[in-house]
Amino acid sequence: MIGVTSYGWDARGRLFVPGDYLTAVRLAGGIPVVLVADGPPPEEIAARVDGVVLVGGGDVDPIHYGADPHPTVTGVDAARDAFELALVRLAIERRIPVLGICRGAQVMNVALGGDLVQHIPDRYGHGVSHAPPDGSGPRAVHAVTLVPGSKLHHIYGADRIRVRSRHHQAVGRPAPGLAVAATADDGVVEAVEWTDPTHPFAIGVQWHPEDGIAHDALQQRLFAALVEAAGRSGA
Repeated sequence: MIGVTSYGWDARGRLFVPGDYLTAVRLAGGIPVVLVADGPPPEEIAARVDGVVLVGGGDVDPIHYGADPHPTVTGVDAARDAFELALVRLAIERRIPVLGICRGAQVMNVALGGDLVQHIPDRYGHGVSHAPPDGSGPRAVHAVTLVPGSKLHHIYGADRIRVRSRHHQAVGRPAPGLAVAATADDGVVEAVEWTDPTHPFAIGVQWHPEDGIAHDALQQRLFAALVEAAGRSGA
């Protein structure tokens, strides 16, 4: 049973989470359960799920890593921040498999004591397109290099892969215990992973592996690894 976070409620009282996240979990053999910040508290969720997927969304409030907000910071949701930050800490403490995607990777880093680059072009320029020119269009596609010997490198079985992205922030200073597992050609941190060998699975990726998941055997490997770890942990 894999808890999947959500964007929360819309103006008409509908809970929103892109279906590709749920499809990815199902294809990997897991049962997705949608989580919401005003639902059961993190302690109760941690006692019931076998794994967690932290999905994309708005920016994490810079107050959580001691910074003033950049003018481009958008979509801050205080309740969601508090909920997901607490959930990450519990997942690490209780050795619950966790996969962070885009915002989810950033939440992982902030929850464990790291900080964020609030606007990629300010530090890295425009050499790699991390977001499409049209915010409503298809995600940008670019290459990332996986760190040899990392868990992520083992999962994908490749040194470089093509990924789909839409983000303007990224991991800045990795949290203690998190190691960089992938980078873009401009140096942007594209993935981090928890280094404690006793933890079954804790990886954050900046790209969107769920995008087109039904037809992407390579990205299916990441969700399969999460669900497999959740199965072992649950057993």
